[in-house]
Amino acid sequence: MSKLDLLKPEVRPCFDAFLDRLEMRGFQYSVVETLRTSAVQEAYYAQGRRPLAEINELRKKAGLYLLGEAEGKRIITRTMESVHLTGQAADIVPVVNGKIPWVITAENADLWLAFGKLGKESGLEWGGLWPPLDTFGVGWDAPHYQV
Repeated sequence: MSKLDLLKPEVRPCFDAFLDRLEMRGFQYSVVETLRTSAVQEAYYAQGRRPLAEINELRKKAGLYLLGEAEGKRIITRTMESVHLTGQAADIVPVVNGKIPWVITAENADLWLAFGKLGKESGLEWGGLWPPLDTFGVGWDAPHYQV
């Protein structure tokens, strides 16, 4: 089963169109996450807001890997009510030489922007447009796409 099979059927065509566009242009990508449990959301929301021990206890309960100190300080979501919880969102990222370029740099910003453009053309809202934008014009949640 594909991670996209966990999405609501009514939003699936937009995501399929997005992946088709990526493939037609020869882009490598990874669907990192789609439907998310409330336990996972709570663990993500704790990051950057709670002590590392509490974060890792929540992550353990949610079946996630444990974090180190630096990663535990980084906020990765701004809400407890993510549309991931309703099967209407996916985190889709570029893959370059077998690796995900999580840090947006001058060398890969155009790739992230191209992904965002193709997502929008497919009827998706892109988290890379959500302020604040970085120096390359990419918003704070570049992997995120939703209907």
